[in-house]
Amino acid sequence: MSPLQPVLPGKHPTSRPAPARERLTGTSVLLAFLLTITLISLGERGLYDLNRLYNPHYYECNQAAFLISRGESCPAEEFAFQNVLLHSYVSFPLFVIFLILMLYLRHHRLNTWQRALFRVSGIVSIFFGLQFLAEAIIFLLKFHYLVGIYVSLVLGAVVLSVLVIYLERREAQKRLSNAVKR
Repeated sequence: MSPLQPVLPGKHPTSRPAPARERLTGTSVLLAFLLTITLISLGERGLYDLNRLYNPHYYECNQAAFLISRGESCPAEEFAFQNVLLHSYVSFPLFVIFLILMLYLRHHRLNTWQRALFRVSGIVSIFFGLQFLAEAIIFLLKFHYLVGIYVSLVLGAVVLSVLVIYLERREAQKRLSNAVKR
């Protein structure tokens, strides 16, 4: 081939077909979904038992009665604060560990089963992270209203900003890949 001959797409001597991408089977998707539900149920039960065992106000403030009405013997703010604090001991480290793993493994090539388990652990840790944030915001809105308003508005602004940046970068990559294909 001389240097002046046109090179047709896909006919270049060094071009090789892209390797076939591994896909998850329907069974593994179903099992990953069941694993996610099982891990979330296990975590919820663990958080319930943590609260029952280590919250000093648990038996004074029965949770069903606490949600409906508060009695005089129930220190509601201390009970809710202990509840959020105990949940933070589990949810926050789980979320941070997954975030560190995600940042570390994002440039590594993972097998199909590793990606499936990585997604399951991501869903579970994001679920508990969001649950912790929701509980903390509800606590602040219920007992420290003004602080709760500012915290929730600032968190909303941060989340929306990150979402806009992510979506714009993704759209720019699509535009770039479409321009390269033409």
